[in-house]
Amino acid sequence: IPLESRIVAIADVFDALTSQRPYKEAWPTDKALDYIRVNGGSQFDPTLVLQFLEIKSNILAIQQQYKD
Repeated sequence: IPLESRIVAIADVFDALTSQRPYKEAWPTDKALDYIRVNGGSQFDPTLVLQFLEIKSNILAIQQQYKD
């Protein structure tokens, strides 16, 4: 699986979990991050999960900036 696809997989799931949809409530950020962490090595590339978690504050800032 190309690197870009593995990166997008993590970002997409995080966004899907933390966004409210007509059919589901948004998950709290900590719960979504735990999901990503727990699934590192199975659903997600474990090295990329560690890197994602290292830049968590940047990700949360971007998420806040593009809230709508």
